[in-house]
This record gives sequence, structure tokens and C-alpha cells, in this order.
Amino acid sequence: MQVQWFVILIWYLLSTTGGATLVLDEVDALREIGKSLGKTDWNFSVDPCSGEQGWATTKLDNFENNVTCKCNATVCRVIGIVLKAQNLSGVLPRELVKLPFIQTIDLTRNYLNGTLPPEWGSTKLVNISVLGNRLYGQIPVEFANISTLEDFNLESNYFSGPLPPELGSLPVLKRVLFSSNNFNGTLPQTLANLSTLTDFRISDNNFIGKIPDFIQNWTKLQKLVIQASGLEGPIPSGISLLTGLTDMRFSDLKGPGSAFPPISNLKSLKILTLRSCNITGELPGYLGDFTNLNVLDLSFNKLIGKVPYNFTRLSQVGFLYFSGNLLTGNLPEWMPKNGNYG
Repeated sequence: MQVQWFVILIWYLLSTTGGATLVLDEVDALREIGKSLGKTDWNFSVDPCSGEQGWATTKLDNFENNVTCKCNATVCRVIGIVLKAQNLSGVLPRELVKLPFIQTIDLTRNYLNGTLPPEWGSTKLVNISVLGNRLYGQIPVEFANISTLEDFNLESNYFSGPLPPELGSLPVLKRVLFSSNNFNGTLPQTLANLSTLTDFRISDNNFIGKIPDFIQNWTKLQKLVIQASGLEGPIPSGISLLTGLTDMRFSDLKGPGSAFPPISNLKSLKILTLRSCNITGELPGYLGDFTNLNVLDLSFNKLIGKVPYNFTRLSQVGFLYFSGNLLTGNLPEWMPKNGNYG
């Protein structure tokens, strides 16, 4: 009888307290992380995994304040910290390593300073986003040890230096978003090994050298954005192998003139930008078969001749730009009806 009442008492305590709570070591870790970030409104009088105000808020456009936990019957573990547009002005927390089950850290659009902590290289992070902060320095080579990493977003900061060749060893990396930084040097040959990539963006940097042939290895790629990156043309012919692309953008390529890239079989494209790429010759007629296009920007090249007649099939294109070329003849009648052409 005493055993039965003991079981009932345990059940009552678990049900009235919500059952599982965050382990104390991780509560302490969150205190340290909050201090590093400058996060002053976390309410430690309640359990961080309770879902109460201060730990979980309704998602709004470009704003989010959530700590996500995974719980069993008795304990919880932090698996995600998302603090978007929280006016944080601290530094990236080295203490993140004290959360052994953390998978996501998203600190998008804050005012964080400092560098990427090498200590993060010992985590099991899947998603890292520090988009839109004031961070600087190089990518620590230790980040190549994050074998679980799928999404790596460093856009719109002040990161610099060459990309570590070791990044090519990341086995499940899908998204590399490094645009709008100060990265330099050539793209390491080891990046050819990133066969799981679906999204690669390196615009607005200071890279040198030619666009590497090895991009043809990224056969799962859906989005490729290399605009004002510092790289030279021409666009490699192997681009024709990336038949899954829906968004391809190149611009401001240095180097000599070159023929239109061989993209006749990339018919899934919705956005095609080849602006200021020193492309010569005539417009290829096969572009008229790209009926999924919404944006076609071929401006500021050295294209000659007339707009092919079968481009009438592109009347659904929302944005069409041919300006800054050497095209002759009249524009097709349907183009002015578009409203967004040039």
C-alpha cells in the first residue's frame, strides 16, 4: 500500500510541475551565454524549457526569441537558441559548448562584435547563423570538425581571410552563405568534395582567381550566387551539369570575353542573372524554352544581333534586362507590356 501511495505522489509531483525540467548545468550555461550575448531579459525564476514569456515568443517577421528544448520524462536539454533582432551587443558565447545537445544557434540581425569562437568546433551544431552582425576575423579551422553542420550563414559581417581548406571535409554541408564580407584568396580545391551542397552564395567579397571547374561536382545545387565576388570568368562549361538549379546569378566577372555559357539544359531556372560577365556573341535561342523564368538579366555584356523571335515564349518573365549590350533591331512587341524591362 505504501508503494502505491509513493507512486501516486511521484505522478502528482510530475504532473503539477510539468514533469521534465532543464538540467542545472545547462541552466548555468544559459546564464553565462546570456551574459556573453548581452541578453538581459531571460527570466531564470522559471524553467528555461517551460515555454513561458522570455523563453519562447510568437514568431514575427525578422524577429524571434526562442530557446528550444527536447525533453524526456524527467529532464530537458537545450537543442536550439534563436535570438533574431534582439539588439544584442555582446560577443558570440564560447559557453555554447556547455550545451552538449545544442543543434541550432541563430543570432541573425543583432549588433554582436568579436570573432567566431574556435570552441564551437567541438559541438554537434546543425545550423549556424550570425547574419547581419559586426563580427570579424577568419573562420576557425576548428569549424571543420563540426561533422553535423548543414547550414552555415555568415552573411553581412566583416569576416576576412581565405576560406579554410578543411571546410571541404564537412560531410553533410548543404548551405554556404558567405556573401557581403571581406573574404579573400582563391576558393580551396577541397570544396569540390562538398557534394551535398544545395545553396552556395559568396557575393560581395574579395576573392581572386577563376571560378573553379569543380563547381560541376555540386550536382544537388539549387541556388548559386556569385556576384561581385572578385572572381574571374569565364563561367565553367561544367555548369551544364547542375540541372537542379532554380536560381543562378553571376555578375561583375573579371577577365577576358567569353561565349555564352552552355546552360541549354538548365530549364528549371526561375532566376538567371549574367550581368557584366564579359559575355560575347548572340543571344542563344534556347533561352526561349526557359518558360519557368521570372527574372532574366543579361545586361552590360557584349551581346550582338537581334532578340530571337522565340523569346516571345518569355512573355511571362516579370523582370527582363538586356541593356548595355550591342543588340540590334526593334524590341519584341510584348516586352514593353511587361513593365520591368531594359
